[in-house]
Amino acid sequence: MKFIYLAYIALSLLLCGCYDDKGNYDYTPLNRIEIENFGMATYYLGDLIELKPVLTFSIDSTEDNLLFEWTIFGNKKIYSHDLSYIADTLGSGFIVLRVKDTINGIEYSASQSCTIKTEYEADGYMILSKGANNESILSYVKLISNPNYSSQTGVGETNFYTCADYYDVYHTTNNESLGRGPLKLLQHFHSSNTGNSSEVGAFWIFQEEPECFDISGVSFQKDITLTSQFMDGIPTGFKPYDMVDMTWSTFVIGQDGTMYSRKKETEYLFNSGLFLNNAVTFEEDGTIYPVNGKEVIHHRYSTAGYTLFFEKTLNRFLLMLDGSQQNGGQISSPDIPGENIYTPRDAAKIDNLGDMEMICCNAVKVSWGNKFYAILKDPNGVFYSYTFDMGDAYYGRSPGIEKVVQAELPASTQSILNSIINGSSKNIFKVGYANTEYSSGSANSKQLLDYVLITKDNELYLLERKSGEIILYDSFDAIITSIDTESWNAWMAGVGLENGKFHIMELTNAGYSQEHPRRMYSSETNFGEIVDIRFKNGASWQ
Repeated sequence: MKFIYLAYIALSLLLCGCYDDKGNYDYTPLNRIEIENFGMATYYLGDLIELKPVLTFSIDSTEDNLLFEWTIFGNKKIYSHDLSYIADTLGSGFIVLRVKDTINGIEYSASQSCTIKTEYEADGYMILSKGANNESILSYVKLISNPNYSSQTGVGETNFYTCADYYDVYHTTNNESLGRGPLKLLQHFHSSNTGNSSEVGAFWIFQEEPECFDISGVSFQKDITLTSQFMDGIPTGFKPYDMVDMTWSTFVIGQDGTMYSRKKETEYLFNSGLFLNNAVTFEEDGTIYPVNGKEVIHHRYSTAGYTLFFEKTLNRFLLMLDGSQQNGGQISSPDIPGENIYTPRDAAKIDNLGDMEMICCNAVKVSWGNKFYAILKDPNGVFYSYTFDMGDAYYGRSPGIEKVVQAELPASTQSILNSIINGSSKNIFKVGYANTEYSSGSANSKQLLDYVLITKDNELYLLERKSGEIILYDSFDAIITSIDTESWNAWMAGVGLENGKFHIMELTNAGYSQEHPRRMYSSETNFGEIVDIRFKNGASWQ
């Protein structure tokens, strides 16, 4: 009974205490903070990384009691409200922002996934030029996204890119001269796996002496020489000039068109296997023909399983096969299912163009399969557009030709082409691979353009493929020596001049109609007489 009595007293006191304390607490609502996410980004060594946090408060926006701490890749710490940091560490990781409420002792955080690459890994243009005494010079123009870009119509439009010029970058990185007699550049790739998925494509450099070699697309350091890639050394008298480097095979082309091939041992290396010292030939109906690869149709090789070229001696289209390791390095003819593929029926034939002269040909992009556009000229001087579709080379089979269409270009275009292609002027032809036949397509909110670029000395003409109309797009203060249109969606082109100047042109409907300026960038650097240009982009084929 005594125990029950004491428990009763204790319970009564507890209840009274709760009752007496009711309303004595002063609850203060918590001013919670949300930090807007930063997303993902890629930076390059030397880039200024600037991040400004956007905070949302549940009550008021005072920041007097907040401490800000940025952590870069888990070790470097910066204490400031905004981040302003010059990228000096290679790698991938996170930039983390921690905001501490010192009154309540609560910490909030947000992060950005980012990668910092070498300063040479960015998209840009590689420029091979000729200096004094025929010296080979390799330079690089890095494209940098302009944070202040505005697509305002007319002269108020700012450049989409700001650019950084690296003149004679090979000498800078290798501390030696490149060589003499510059000829050509080619970017090539390898298939990706878990160990190399971010590796940027390498570059073959062709020159007259001392030899041709391959360099890293990341560091521009020399890798291997072309001579070392032949089984028995470079054949006597062979002067390398060009190359087609695909997944399973490589074809090197001489100045006279002679070709040699190699079959790669693995698709995961830039260079594997050795070139055979027997020149490439083509066999049909029991007859073996030597082949000339000078008119190869360069494009960023993807999944087609071949590269198309026009064999001038045989006056027909042939294929450099690459559909598998087994058929890599072979030459084949495309499959022609019948005469009903031609419109009109008397159009020039894929396996024999007859009396038609090939003016230019290149690949264009479609949602499926492969499409090609050419300009032909008949003996009477009349120009025609010539388009055809072709499938992929699966399991070693030759792809089939589809829908060959030959159409006479408009009369106004005929007159201009006859004045441009006159036998004495320097002509360069580039077919932009963008294609809006099946979808409208855009780049940076600008409508893509189907085009062919044609030069006459210092003049740049643009032929719109759908209408066949041609206009003078721009003119320069020196002869145009090189053009490259291999940028993504072909919405811009690099233009190199004999006097060493370099320009980037916008090729969109907005540029065509002059709603936006056609020249996106003009370098102040004199690169020397420009010989060849290649757009440097990413780690894979498009």
